[in-house]
Amino acid sequence: MAYKNNSVADQTTSLINTELLTDILRILSMLEKELNRVARRNCHNRGQYPEIFFQTESMLNGIRSWIKIYRLLYNVPMFNSLLTGCLKELSLYIGQLIVLCVPVRGKKGVRRARLIQERKRLEKSVEDMLRSIEKCLTRSETNETEIEFKTEEALIKAFEKHFSQNHETEIRVCVSGRGDKTYIFPWSDKTGYLFLVRNKKRFRSEVVDKLENYAHATGHRPACKCRGKYRLKGFRSSERKPVTEGGKQQNFPIRMVECADCGQRFSLIPSFLPREKHFGIDIIGRIVQGIVLFGQSLRGALENFKLTGTEIKSRQTILNWLRWFGTLHPATILTRAGIKGSSYFQEDEGFEKESGMRTYTVAMVDPENFLVWHLDYVDHVDMETLTESFEKFVERIDFKIIGVTKDRWQPATDALKSVCHRLWIGFCHLHCLGKFRRALSEYKKESGCSSKKVGKLYKEFRNILDSATSAANLKSKIGFLKDDAFSYPPVRRILNQVIEDGSHYTCHKRRKGIKRTTSLADNFLKIVKRKLRQLESFRDQECTETLFRAMANVRNFVPFISGAKNAHKSPFILARGQTFELPWTQIMNVHNAFLFTENAA
Repeated sequence: MAYKNNSVADQTTSLINTELLTDILRILSMLEKELNRVARRNCHNRGQYPEIFFQTESMLNGIRSWIKIYRLLYNVPMFNSLLTGCLKELSLYIGQLIVLCVPVRGKKGVRRARLIQERKRLEKSVEDMLRSIEKCLTRSETNETEIEFKTEEALIKAFEKHFSQNHETEIRVCVSGRGDKTYIFPWSDKTGYLFLVRNKKRFRSEVVDKLENYAHATGHRPACKCRGKYRLKGFRSSERKPVTEGGKQQNFPIRMVECADCGQRFSLIPSFLPREKHFGIDIIGRIVQGIVLFGQSLRGALENFKLTGTEIKSRQTILNWLRWFGTLHPATILTRAGIKGSSYFQEDEGFEKESGMRTYTVAMVDPENFLVWHLDYVDHVDMETLTESFEKFVERIDFKIIGVTKDRWQPATDALKSVCHRLWIGFCHLHCLGKFRRALSEYKKESGCSSKKVGKLYKEFRNILDSATSAANLKSKIGFLKDDAFSYPPVRRILNQVIEDGSHYTCHKRRKGIKRTTSLADNFLKIVKRKLRQLESFRDQECTETLFRAMANVRNFVPFISGAKNAHKSPFILARGQTFELPWTQIMNVHNAFLFTENAA
């Protein structure tokens, strides 16, 4: 009886210690994100980070890898003692980092009171971990045996060797790289699929013979010429059992084919089944659409999901779905789907005032079909950062960019010219008119003129901007403005800027693809700002980039709602993309938007 009680007590202690290690790993991840935010808030890039940041990062990564490698020895008191010492040293590094990491030129400073508050909060997190470890140390019983001494001696030697090395941040792959042996074919009727898959002759004629229309190039042997000829090879050993509408699991048998050239086998999956997900793709798409386009929170998504007749056990499931939609760049998905851009874009950068951060969103939208080809999240909008962002976009497309409509931000102009040669650049009229209206408002306060006169002056300038056919014509028309208001310094400054950039403001007269405004890019960036108002801060840079890509990808494929000019049509449809008359999530699935293997096409 005593033996059983001791066994139960040991199991309980082991379970508590395991949960403690999991909590410590979770808190280390939170500390890592907070440290990155401190560095991002004060520096433009990693080259400007202070040396103490890299020492802290190496220490944090070392503690994490130490726990993962030697976690089976968590019941050894020496393990917890060594871990306690590491965490105490980590807290000292963190305190030094907050004090020594000062803003570089171009970054906004933070009040000293706030720095002290942040330091206390981070130190409190470390103190809580230390307190939990000390509790485990008091509960653990030491057996002074030779095995115990040898184990602790070996653990100390391993510890010294482990922390004598530099530990870099481990790159975590959060999506599956499998799927190269899976083909998605267009089929949305679940009941009809069960009849189709059992009819061998019909399946061959309606699916196998058409595989070359939507099969990707990966998965074959290197020497395979891949002529698109396949032979049926029975069924997969296990059926797919996704959760569908109503919360019920359905069984769907999966047929397999063999390449006639290289002999590799592939699974043929209908478009209503996602790769390696437990839920139907339409259910997943509905939840993701609500979050990224309609501002729904994770808690709201969890509650709405109950309407399907089932529940999600963890919020991490929804976060995995968001990552699933946002792993691939919008340009990558559109290029896989065979979409060619109009070669003209609207580009804009949106300032995102986060809690304790100054970040920016970079967007490029095709004005002909409203497709969002590029959406990026950056900490600075200098030429170097924007050049890197635009290069990520250009290397993913297979057509030439001819013209871009944008605002007057010079670093963005220089970045575009460095990436795209012989580029036509038009300046947005709305940005210019907005500045002009604000200047007239200042003139009204100073001169005491009427609102009617201000409105008349604004319309006069707007008509000149719209009707000018060239830079010389624009300069000539502005020269005929005789009212005293146009000599007011802030107003005159704007007029001189317009004259100086006259070729850019009249570029739309010479190139039809160039638009007068960046309204499409501005409207899409409002979705980002709505999400930021809901969250107050995006916090993690990598996750934010993934969220932004998910926003762009969903926007490209979701049809516009009733009442819109292009109601029930998506930007993908307006770009004449092949839809196979499927729902938007299944269109993405057929075009391999969720295939994350290398060299997929």
